[in-house]
Amino acid sequence: MHMSTKLTRLLVSATALLAFATTGVGSADAKVRKGDRAASFVGIKDGQGKTVKLSSYKDRLVVLTFGASWCKPCKKELPAFEKLAKKYDVKQVAFIAVNVDEELASGKAFVKKSGLKKVKAVFDPKQSTVKSFDPPTMPTTFIIKNGIVKEVHAGYRDGDVGKIEKIIAKELK
Repeated sequence: MHMSTKLTRLLVSATALLAFATTGVGSADAKVRKGDRAASFVGIKDGQGKTVKLSSYKDRLVVLTFGASWCKPCKKELPAFEKLAKKYDVKQVAFIAVNVDEELASGKAFVKKSGLKKVKAVFDPKQSTVKSFDPPTMPTTFIIKNGIVKEVHAGYRDGDVGKIEKIIAKELK
C-alpha cells in the first residue's frame, strides 16, 4: 500500500472520530440533565388525540419515562411503573410514559398490552419531545419537580423501581 493511501485513510479515520466525539453521538448523557429545567413537550398527544403539556403537571412530582415497543426493557418497566404508580395520589405524583414509536398504531398497541391505567401514556411519533430530552437509552426516566430535573435514570433492570421509589420519597419530603 502506498504511503499516501495509508496517510489518507488515517486522516479520514481521525476526522470521522473527531466528528463523532464532538457531536455527542454515543454520549452516555442526556441533553437534559439533573438540575436542568425540563424541556417542554412538543406535539405530545394522549390516546384520545388531546395535546399534553408538561406545564399542566407543575404542582406534582413527575416521573417521566421514554420508551418504545421495540425496547425489551421497556416491556418490563411499564408494568412495574404501573404497580408503583398505584402507591401514590395522582395529585402528588404523575407518571407519564412517552412512547416514541414512529408508527402510532405500534405505540398504541404496545401501551395497551402494558395495561396502563395510573401511568398516563402519551405519544411522540414525530419524536420532537424525545429529541428535546435526548435520553441516552430506552427507557430513560426523568424525575421532575417544579420544572427542574431532579434525577435521570437510564435503562431499566429488575430492582430499578426500588431506586425510583426512593427518589420519589426524597422529593416528596
